[in-house]
Amino acid sequence: MAGFALHKNRVFDWNGTEYRIDRIQPNGDVLLERMSDGHFSVISREQLLSEYAEGKISAKTVDAVSSTISSVPSFSRPLDELSEGVRNAMKRRKHYLERILDHGDRIFTPEYLKPLIEQAAAEIGDLTPPAVITVYRWYRRFKSFNDPRAIIPRTDLRGPKALRQNDRILQLLAEALEEAFKISPQATCRSVYTLLLGKIDIENQRSIGGELTKPPSLRTLYRLVERAEAYELVVLKEGKAAADRRFRIGKAGVKTSRILERVEIDHTPLDLFLIDERTWLPLGRPTLTVIIDHYSRMLLGYYLSFDSPSTAAVMGALRHAILPKKLATAVIANLKTVYTWTCYGLLELMVVDNGLEFHSNDLESVAYDLGIRIQYCPKHAPRFKGVVERYLKTINYFFAHQLPGTSFAKFYLRGDYDPQKAALLTFAEFKQIFEKWVVDVYAQDEHRGLGKTTPWARWQESIAHYELILPDDLRTLQRRIGLVEERSLRRDGIFLHGIRYSGDELGPILRGFGEGVKVRLVYDPEDLGEIQVWGPNDAEPVTVKALDYEFAHGLTVKQNEFIRQYLREQGAEVIDKAALERARYELAQAVEALMTNRKHRARRRSAALRGISSSKPNGSELNTDTKPDVIAVPKPQKNKASKVFEQGQEQTAMEIITSFQMKR
Repeated sequence: MAGFALHKNRVFDWNGTEYRIDRIQPNGDVLLERMSDGHFSVISREQLLSEYAEGKISAKTVDAVSSTISSVPSFSRPLDELSEGVRNAMKRRKHYLERILDHGDRIFTPEYLKPLIEQAAAEIGDLTPPAVITVYRWYRRFKSFNDPRAIIPRTDLRGPKALRQNDRILQLLAEALEEAFKISPQATCRSVYTLLLGKIDIENQRSIGGELTKPPSLRTLYRLVERAEAYELVVLKEGKAAADRRFRIGKAGVKTSRILERVEIDHTPLDLFLIDERTWLPLGRPTLTVIIDHYSRMLLGYYLSFDSPSTAAVMGALRHAILPKKLATAVIANLKTVYTWTCYGLLELMVVDNGLEFHSNDLESVAYDLGIRIQYCPKHAPRFKGVVERYLKTINYFFAHQLPGTSFAKFYLRGDYDPQKAALLTFAEFKQIFEKWVVDVYAQDEHRGLGKTTPWARWQESIAHYELILPDDLRTLQRRIGLVEERSLRRDGIFLHGIRYSGDELGPILRGFGEGVKVRLVYDPEDLGEIQVWGPNDAEPVTVKALDYEFAHGLTVKQNEFIRQYLREQGAEVIDKAALERARYELAQAVEALMTNRKHRARRRSAALRGISSSKPNGSELNTDTKPDVIAVPKPQKNKASKVFEQGQEQTAMEIITSFQMKR
């Protein structure tokens, strides 16, 4: 290679600017000329070498002769990639040039070179020595490029490289490829060739008096497909999103400097069947929502329930993440957690995907109240929150798959194994085991993403320099986290999900703004006993209880929806207290029927109706001990809802419950 040397007229690039060495002084100073404007400057030799060592100087070849010698570039890849024949040809050329260069003064005349060529040919036994002009060309190319690689034969560049097919053939081929892979991602070249021949035939039929298009051979089609980029083929077979994922360049991820600076949240169906502690029948696979700290990889909070991913699940996980942790109640003897779960505090940035529950006004309002920023990932790009994605996979593969009742990640992996028959863990038992695995196993194991340290050690190291922040008090947090609604305030109070809320606390708002004013409500979907009400100018909310607090306390939104629907179809007044109690009793009976139903979906819905979650492992209490007095309600005919509570109609009850799913 030409290289870089400090000699007269050498041109080089220095931080994007071209300089030329005009002269070198005896003391080592170098006079440089800036090529752009002719400005001269004096730089020491040591400074130039130092700049070169830091990568700020690169040599530039300005020999104009090299551009006229040959347009063939020198071979720049490793020499071991050359074939044996090319290597032998390179050694042969090198031998002839060495003999000429070693002879002293070089006079490029036939009389001078021919004896040297014959002598070199005799040394290697070459029966067909090169001509004088051939050796001269080798020498000229070597001196012009000042690189020994210039004499390597470029046999890889021989032959025509341009396509011989006309543009119309290539256009028809592109259409055939697109149509074939639309029909089937496993399309073959033969199926593509069939479509191409059909298109060419139609093209020729439309041609009147013109030259017919000659179809290429099948082998030509194979060669054309081989020339296509791998990315374009994957786009045709699997789509652009899949191609972008497969061919993306992996780069360094997001960097954080402390805990709670960035958290990631997501849901997953747990690969594990849990059983009902009352009936000992499998309830199904719960849905797990987790919030993980990006810096330490510690689990901040989670929410587990048998309901679908929802805003309520996000709120539950967020509440659990912010508050100091209290480990699950011990229901398994001799299973104690060694370490404490010290993760808590307000978050700074929450990274989520584009699920409907994350785009709700409820979450945006709560995040604004708590000072949390929400960052949405691009669509179909889970890599932007890869920490939580990998954590959920770890939970399923290295924890849930090791427990009895696991369903595995793929159905075909089960074989003869029946996860519902093997299920042994109740909800409360699983919660205790899961929290022990989080604190005593995962947090204490060396994490590859953190280097040679553990999530626990990383968290403890960070809290030594960062003080965790909590809300002013627990009541403040409860007022901020929940589902958000807007209602009109009237003299009889506020109606939410058919429940009336009223009290003296609403008096100042009613007197200040009048009847019909819009107020902001925040409520807990797992307990409708009370709500938080903001007036138009209030800095803090007031707590308002339901008028029928005994009925609403501990009642979930899903249970309330079921009760109200039943009363409407029975023709009873929703404000009739006796009717409400009877409906609540009937709900308990329906849930009991669903709990013992042979259908797995029915048992899962019974768990959702009972409100079983990580915050309420036993669910909301549904009193079934005593039946309230039967009330007289008009029953014009037996409709769909009245059949729910007749014996032997558990399947109908399951259908009705489906229609009562709370809108998340």
